[in-house]
Amino acid sequence: MNYYNMTKLNGISRTSRIVLLTDLHLRSDYFPGFLEKQIETIVRLVNKKPPEYLVFLGDIFDKRNPRGEELLAFDTILSKIKCPNIYILRGNHDTIRKDGTSSTTLSLYKDKARIISDSETCFLGGMNFDFIPHYEDEEMIIKDLSASKNPVFGHFGFDGCVSNGHYAYESFVKRSHFKKKLAFLGHIHKPKQYSNVYVLGTPYSNTFGEANTQKYVHEIIIRNQKITEVVKKPIDFGIRHIVCTLDELESSNAKYAFERFFTILRLKLDSLDSYAEIELRDKIASKYNLAHIEISFEDILPKYSSWYNPKKQVFTIDDDIIDQYISSRNSVFSKQELYAALEEIKSYEN
Repeated sequence: MNYYNMTKLNGISRTSRIVLLTDLHLRSDYFPGFLEKQIETIVRLVNKKPPEYLVFLGDIFDKRNPRGEELLAFDTILSKIKCPNIYILRGNHDTIRKDGTSSTTLSLYKDKARIISDSETCFLGGMNFDFIPHYEDEEMIIKDLSASKNPVFGHFGFDGCVSNGHYAYESFVKRSHFKKKLAFLGHIHKPKQYSNVYVLGTPYSNTFGEANTQKYVHEIIIRNQKITEVVKKPIDFGIRHIVCTLDELESSNAKYAFERFFTILRLKLDSLDSYAEIELRDKIASKYNLAHIEISFEDILPKYSSWYNPKKQVFTIDDDIIDQYISSRNSVFSKQELYAALEEIKSYEN
């Protein structure tokens, strides 16, 4: 008889905590200090209140074949975190080859954690959970998801869920495949709850595609062999990418607390000469607590577009097609100016 059944028979209330983290994307080829801050953030998140169980839901590494520094970084994390039961689900970035096989670099850590490279059921906190890793063939995900009778830990998205920005993820996996079961997913970097499906998101921003966003850590509370609560806590430290204009800099600092994070700032400007850019960079760096700052320039003129929609399939571009395209322009430039620019481009090609 296992421990959980004994406590139930004795009338003792048994509570377990499962901390969920996903998409660490450990990388040593980004900004100086970035990998070290990734390690520090994950260790701090777990050790702040050590759980009984810790589940990593895939994409530990940023590349399929991680560098030695990145492999050592995850070993450091596993050595420093205070948790007796660690589970690691294989993500697409943790899979050695993109050929449908499930070989993974995570096997290096099998002495420190339970590595799950193929779908299986595991017993955590007195109840079963179905682990479904990433499969290139989504039909395998659908099959395992449809057959599941337990809460699910997975590394995949589903059709219509929101990725970075407003991008809608496209997939053969549909919301209907989850039915009413609870599911906790890695793979999609934007955290959001879709009724019974929790998309966890990253614990820190990995790129400027996740700029100006709040990150969260999720916990599952199990009492007497049932999930009684899912806790979503905002993360107020770690790594944060910020994009703003010069006019927004002060308010962004107040809103996003640059000093509490490893802040990577992209400042958007209209125009500036190189001397002034260096001067401005030094001025901002001396005033704000930043890990990195870069200057980007906005387009002064509106982007060119055309409403041209060919009535039949186009196989070659001739003068008639070009004329129709330019005539359907949505631009501040006249037709003559656009033709003059086209002739200038042609002269460079010759």
